[in-house]
Amino acid sequence: MFEARRVLQVGRNLLVYAAGVGLLVIGALGLADAIAVSTAVSIPLFVVGLVLVLIVHEYFGGPV
Repeated sequence: MFEARRVLQVGRNLLVYAAGVGLLVIGALGLADAIAVSTAVSIPLFVVGLVLVLIVHEYFGGPV
């Protein structure tokens, strides 16, 4: 029972972490004009990605 709960927690952490990193990368590439994303969209994507990564590290105890 406890092992299944731990596996689900790690899966949740990795999923949220991956989403955050993906948003960070898209936002950073948009800010650098490497992809066709406007600055008005890139900044919120970057901030939301950063917040998701910080939530995983601070509240969930890290990605793994």
